[in-house]
Amino acid sequence: MNAEAEPLLSVRGLTKHFPVRQGLRATGAVRAVDGLDFDVRPGETLGLVGESGCGKTTTGRMLVRLLEPTAGSITFGGRDITHAKRGELRGLRQDLQIIFQDPYASLNPRHTVGRIVAMPLQVNRIT
Repeated sequence: MNAEAEPLLSVRGLTKHFPVRQGLRATGAVRAVDGLDFDVRPGETLGLVGESGCGKTTTGRMLVRLLEPTAGSITFGGRDITHAKRGELRGLRQDLQIIFQDPYASLNPRHTVGRIVAMPLQVNRIT
């Protein structure tokens, strides 16, 4: 692994606050993720580990742009994707994937592991 290589994924100050509302008024915010920084270089793998409710899923959803960050930046392949629109993300979604920690939500017991792994490759016409 080359520590000098440019990061494939670079995250700076990534933040997600969910507003708490009472009626139509915002009365506060839940700070799900607050100021996360990290880099992933080519050949590296990132695993998010922590207790329940610490922001792992929220972070993953922001990285693949299923959630809009409150603040911070996400750079993938040298391109800022922090506020990329759906059409811009279509091509990137082949390279950005999230595996959720709940095996019952991620793995269908009626399929073999080979079928589950092959499915996204077939959908993205990689095989």
